[in-house]
Amino acid sequence: MKRVVLLACLFAMTGSALAGFSIGFNTVEMPVYVDPDDFQLTTNDMNLLRLGAMLSSDFRIEGYVGYMNEKFETDPALPSPVSLEGSGMGFGAGGYYVIEAPANTSFSIGARFLYGSTTVETTPDAWKLETTAWTLDPLMRIDFAIPGAEQLAFFTEYGFRYANATSTETISGVQNTIDYTWTGFSTYAPANILAGAYYVF
Repeated sequence: MKRVVLLACLFAMTGSALAGFSIGFNTVEMPVYVDPDDFQLTTNDMNLLRLGAMLSSDFRIEGYVGYMNEKFETDPALPSPVSLEGSGMGFGAGGYYVIEAPANTSFSIGARFLYGSTTVETTPDAWKLETTAWTLDPLMRIDFAIPGAEQLAFFTEYGFRYANATSTETISGVQNTIDYTWTGFSTYAPANILAGAYYVF
């Protein structure tokens, strides 16, 4: 009998822990490299898969993971054609506390931590730039749903960002490796009005 009661409690706790489970995407500006010429941080939009869950009616946690790849080729007719290829990945987590929730809308505050790494290199293999970066973003967020379709939600977010990025430039022709580091604090806003969308199960 005790085992049955314990099993029932376990199922109840699991159900409440997964209440408000959601899946969607989040577009985030990720640091991709520190420019070797002016030591400025360059960012690029990355679409992250977003997995979320409501731990209670007031607190939401989220996990993020994403990948991007891009290739650029100069005109093959040029004397020294070059192929430039870059790839990047990112992941992180965030937590938000709901401070107000009128109909079909919620206002929350929280923070997000993201880690990313990117690689840019030329072919033939003469130059490579590898970057690792992390950001800590205290944010204010607005979630809203369309009346009659409340399971589909959209959101936007604004706040601040503290970022740290280190790029390592390798020039194979002279076997030279140089590190560039950027650390700074700035305001943060999505590239578009909407930062992402998700579907609640």
